Amino acid sequence: MKRIKKTIKGQVSKEQLVASLLDSTVDLSRTNSVNKQNHQIEPGELPGIEHVADAQNPPAPGTVLITYTDYSPTRIETNEITNLDEFLKKPMPKWVKVRWFNVSTIHPYIISLFQQHFAFHTLIAEDVLHIPQRPRIEFFDDHLFVVLRMLKPSTHKSDDTLINSVPDIEQVSIFVYDKVLISFQEAPDDVWQPIRDHLQNENRRIRKNGSGYLLYTLLDAVVDYCFPVLERYGDILEDLELLTLESPSPPVLHRIYCIKRELILLRRIIWPLREVVDHLYREEGGRIEETTRPYLRDVYEHTIQIVEIVESYREIASGLTDLYMSAISNRMNEIMKMLTIMASVFIPLTFISGVYGMNFQFMPELTWRWGYPLIWAVFIMITIGLLIFFRRKGWLGNS
Repeated sequence: MKRIKKTIKGQVSKEQLVASLLDSTVDLSRTNSVNKQNHQIEPGELPGIEHVADAQNPPAPGTVLITYTDYSPTRIETNEITNLDEFLKKPMPKWVKVRWFNVSTIHPYIISLFQQHFAFHTLIAEDVLHIPQRPRIEFFDDHLFVVLRMLKPSTHKSDDTLINSVPDIEQVSIFVYDKVLISFQEAPDDVWQPIRDHLQNENRRIRKNGSGYLLYTLLDAVVDYCFPVLERYGDILEDLELLTLESPSPPVLHRIYCIKRELILLRRIIWPLREVVDHLYREEGGRIEETTRPYLRDVYEHTIQIVEIVESYREIASGLTDLYMSAISNRMNEIMKMLTIMASVFIPLTFISGVYGMNFQFMPELTWRWGYPLIWAVFIMITIGLLIFFRRKGWLGNS
């Protein structure tokens, strides 16, 4: 609301404000533009990563970014991998407590190399490639598989757009082994840079714990970044409330419906995330350290809070629809009131002019010398008298 008020003070017209609403109404399907570039399931396609066309063809140099981070309480090493096949053949140094592979820009050849080396199921490898997947967690004998949807503040920004809410949505697939964590994401940008910064500090708790704690930190970052996205939606709902009251128009109603649709999609993303964290917290296979469980419980509480915020925003958006209808109805009532007042003023004037417009021969007032000025005086007196009466009744302005 403060941004809208500031804009109005900056002499931006309502037409420009409404136009900005239309410009910012970006359908959430554009957030999945990266997904459309990835391999999609074709009808009749054989299951498994090995049957994908590009599984045997290495990607072009520079198209896939693969990094590794080896760390222990006293040492850390991070670098980019240029030849994944050769790197995987090398034994892991003994000093390494946890190795974190991060793959940006998914390619079937890279997934296939990891699948062959770490021996996870070929159908799971196929799920990493085929996007989008429903957020979930699967437990295996020696590893976990987690699918998440990561919300990031929108990169589609414009100074002329007063309202821009649609976040970027990206799928993240994570494999967690005893000493290895592998994360696959669609684009190089993510929300994990603070974790990389923390890893550089040997006094941090993350350097002293295993891969389960690293998984917790990744989950925590994904969940925490939902709050700025939801905060933007809160600001937009306040702006829309002010616009609905001051200048209700079809673009405003269109934007309200877009916000409702976006909130429904956010709920479909965040609700399974809550289940993922809950199942991970209750995991009994020993893959999650007992010292990590309290932190997972904290993340679970945050997911519940996010779900509650989304639900409250959906109720507010629904209320804005009713508010819009009420505002339009009130505006129509004001228009009808003004038309009724105007008609009430002209009805007696029309009656008098109609009487003297009749074609009778013997009408004494027609021969008066001052008849014409007198009839105008009567018209003016009736008009002023009616306006005073309407004002005293509170029908015209303040009483």
